Amino acid sequence: MLKNEVNVGLIGLGTIGSGVYKLFKNSGQILNNKAGCKLKLTKICDIKSERFKKLKVHKSITTSNVNDIIENPEIDIVIELIGGLHPAYDFIMKAIKNKKHIVTANKAMLSKYWEKIIKAAEENNVWFFAEGAVGGGIPVIRALEEGLCANRIQQIIGILNGTTNYILTKMSKEGRNFSDVLREAQIKGFAEANPTLDIDGFDAMHKIVLLSNIAFSTIIDEKKVYVEGIKNIDSLDIKFAEELGYIMKLLAIAEKHNAGINVRVHPAFIPKDKLLASVNYENNAIFIKGDAVGETMFYGKGAGEMPTASAVLSDVIEITKNITAQIKKKPYFNYKKKPEILEMDELKFKYYIRFNVVDKAGVLAKISGILGKYDISIQSVIQKSRSFNDKVPVVFMTYEAKEKNFKKAIKEIDILPIIKEKTVFYRVLGD
Repeated sequence: MLKNEVNVGLIGLGTIGSGVYKLFKNSGQILNNKAGCKLKLTKICDIKSERFKKLKVHKSITTSNVNDIIENPEIDIVIELIGGLHPAYDFIMKAIKNKKHIVTANKAMLSKYWEKIIKAAEENNVWFFAEGAVGGGIPVIRALEEGLCANRIQQIIGILNGTTNYILTKMSKEGRNFSDVLREAQIKGFAEANPTLDIDGFDAMHKIVLLSNIAFSTIIDEKKVYVEGIKNIDSLDIKFAEELGYIMKLLAIAEKHNAGINVRVHPAFIPKDKLLASVNYENNAIFIKGDAVGETMFYGKGAGEMPTASAVLSDVIEITKNITAQIKKKPYFNYKKKPEILEMDELKFKYYIRFNVVDKAGVLAKISGILGKYDISIQSVIQKSRSFNDKVPVVFMTYEAKEKNFKKAIKEIDILPIIKEKTVFYRVLGD
């Protein structure tokens, strides 16, 4: 018997949850038309009663007891939007065991518990979707699952964190330092009071792990992902690199190689003429390369109340269509052997390097000699005038070299008496 009404329970009425409630309230008929039946927001759970008052939620659908949703036999779909690892993971697992279909936007939890959640969903024959976990309203997960499903995905490069992209854009366009721009971003609401997850790269890491799991039909252990943030970036290096034709971005990258998969997050310089270089402020973009489709890119608002709520409701509608059509299939792939995760040391990059050296003859020759010893060739050099404290910044751009060799060379150079400060370097991509 076909259902003509699907009941939804919402856990968490924070920023995204509020957006979901507003869409149910203001766009209910559109949602029903898209779903092909009536979608009913049956119950909302939150421990902060003031959130209900702010949105004027009718008392009959409010609760502070999550079991009123998880154990309610009338509810078909559970939306989890409280964030964090626990109790969100526990709520989702209990809901799955109660045969509830799941929608979430919780990238941190999915990055850590992906395998357990997917297995539980398959064992209990329930649908599990998470479009809102990556890229806000950008439909990149569904693109990987459906639009690009005929492809062998070869590479994903994403600007996946709006906070860091906003900071780097302001540093680049206005020449300001990191700490000043971070404070401005916090005042404007683009950065959290505690921005650690963003600026240290872990928010982007959670997202690229999720995309990698889907794109490569595998399980990526987040502990094996190289993560480097932006808090130590000097506007001086952004300025020098721009003179050479490059823009700084924090990139989340997943690549398929013959020997395995590499997943990483780090700042990098990319050429100004690349599309990703033009993605500014709080916007996100995801570049995807497939063997059949070639190069594609998805762009848009990467976070926020309504863009992410839009993604969450798209999942609810998709599940509703499956329920009403009585489609029963596993939502994700059958995972095979876990791949070899390639270490950074085995990869090759071009490098931007800034040495702070004493002002005397023979310095460049000495540095060049050590780089050459480790098979690192120099593409170009910028030497600036003497600074007030007798340090001269010298910028090298190299050709491609193995990371392991590059690190050995820098370690050897940094102990030379001609080097006044620890060497600064960044990877260069996209040439």
